[in-house]
Amino acid sequence: MILKPDNFDLQELVCPDVFKQYGEFAWNFFDPRLLITIDRIRTKLNKRIFVNNWADGGSLDERGLRCIKCKLVQAKIESGKLYESAHLLGKGVDFDVEGLLAEEVRLWIAANKNVWPYPIRLERDVNWIHLDLFDMDNGQKVYLFKA
Repeated sequence: MILKPDNFDLQELVCPDVFKQYGEFAWNFFDPRLLITIDRIRTKLNKRIFVNNWADGGSLDERGLRCIKCKLVQAKIESGKLYESAHLLGKGVDFDVEGLLAEEVRLWIAANKNVWPYPIRLERDVNWIHLDLFDMDNGQKVYLFKA
């Protein structure tokens, strides 16, 4: 069974190449726990969350599921660096929340840790929210990390 979140369209969560190649089948590439978590965040915050906006003519296209054609991934490959990212595995997204600073959102997510069904990681010291589901196996429901 494919999980489709109530509050997100597929184009918000995948790069254009993935959408063009796979269409609705791309829902299969996501860890369902990620979709459940970000859907719950959007519902609880009751504010717009911006992941990708390429489908609406915007410039954001690599903040959800990334593929090997994405510029960020290509840059890592060309530099000879190994690039293992939650974005490639359907386990991570970057987003902004309308009207809130990234640090406000991180604090809110941490303060509401008992609401989230799965342990999550949040990147700290950036002006956007990076959330992923890499399991740190440290017993923390919300874990802040430095990339």
